[in-house]
Amino acid sequence: MISLITVNYNNVKVTCELIESLKHFNRNEFELIVVDNASKEDPSSIGTQYPWVKLIRSNVNLGFAGGNNLGIKYSIGDYLFFINNDAAFNKNILPQLMNILKDDKSIGVVCPLLKYYEEPGKTQYAGFTNINKYTGRNKLITEPSGAPLLESFYAHGAAMMMRREIIDQVGLMPENYFVYYEEMDWSAQITRKGYRIVVDSSAILYHKESQTIGKLNEMKSYFMARNRLLFMRRNSNPFSLSIFWAFFLMITTPRQLLTYALARQGRNMQAHLAGIAWNIQNKKTSNVLGYKFNFLTSV
Repeated sequence: MISLITVNYNNVKVTCELIESLKHFNRNEFELIVVDNASKEDPSSIGTQYPWVKLIRSNVNLGFAGGNNLGIKYSIGDYLFFINNDAAFNKNILPQLMNILKDDKSIGVVCPLLKYYEEPGKTQYAGFTNINKYTGRNKLITEPSGAPLLESFYAHGAAMMMRREIIDQVGLMPENYFVYYEEMDWSAQITRKGYRIVVDSSAILYHKESQTIGKLNEMKSYFMARNRLLFMRRNSNPFSLSIFWAFFLMITTPRQLLTYALARQGRNMQAHLAGIAWNIQNKKTSNVLGYKFNFLTSV
């Protein structure tokens, strides 16, 4: 059994489009769990239209990691496939990904090749390079080498499959990020256990991207700054972290603020600085963020 887990937040239409792309699959081979993250719109039509779907409703917005973790608690599969609700299948790649994990126990996570839904000939994700310990930067690989399995330092949160035993070893997805970087941190924990992360270049999934949060807004600016710092704090030694802090404050931040200023995006400037302030104020990297901020609408 494969448990598919997806998180919905005010996007019933998009979630239903994902479910529709599963209609030709053998439903005896998988279960689909939809976790609704305290949406303002009523998600009950998902359960009405698709009674075979497990619809789990949370009373609070748990964030990306928290929503997926709630889905894990209700899942029964030996294999778990985490998928964004803005993704779409054009064929059943689930058995293919599962067999990779079955055949090679050194692999902890396998991801499909992600292509843009609007531009199906263009690759979005074929792996990630390692995050530089001094700059906090890495690259998204968008040109697959042609090999059947591509090595990656990090899984992509839009679509990743793993054995349940991996979660038993490393724990649930870290919830202190709320959104962005949680799958990077989880990947780092998995690789530290000695497992590999791979991309199956022949298993293709289409991704609509940023249907819930949007491509650029105040919330995204805040979490990208906050969580980049948080990731480095949790995954760096003191020496490299001190260099990273200097790089981020003296090079990254001035350049980012200038970009926002030229675009007249003052609230994004404020959000970026608030992300830095959170890391200065919270000395414990296990701290989680509340659900409302004085400069943001409720998330």
